[in-house]
Amino acid sequence: MQDQSKYPREWLEQVPAVVFARLSNTEIRILLHPGNGLAEGGAPRDIPIDQVPADLRMPNTLLWVQLDHKMQVARVWKRDT
Repeated sequence: MQDQSKYPREWLEQVPAVVFARLSNTEIRILLHPGNGLAEGGAPRDIPIDQVPADLRMPNTLLWVQLDHKMQVARVWKRDT
C-alpha cells in the first residue's frame, strides 16, 4: 500500500517533543515541535501514558517522537540535549 501522507517521511520519523503534564493514570500530554506554532508552545497531543517510558514522564523532559502515516504517535524516546 502506497503512503498517502502529505508530509515527507523524514518529517515524521523524528519529531521534537516535550512532556507537558501527566493528565491521569492513563494519559500524558506532550507538545510536538515546542518553539513552533500555537504561539510557539508547540502542538499539544494527549497520548496513552504507556507509550512513554516511565523514566521520561516528568514535565519538561525532552523527547523524540515518531509519527505514523495517520499522524499518531508510534514511538517515543529520549532526546539528548
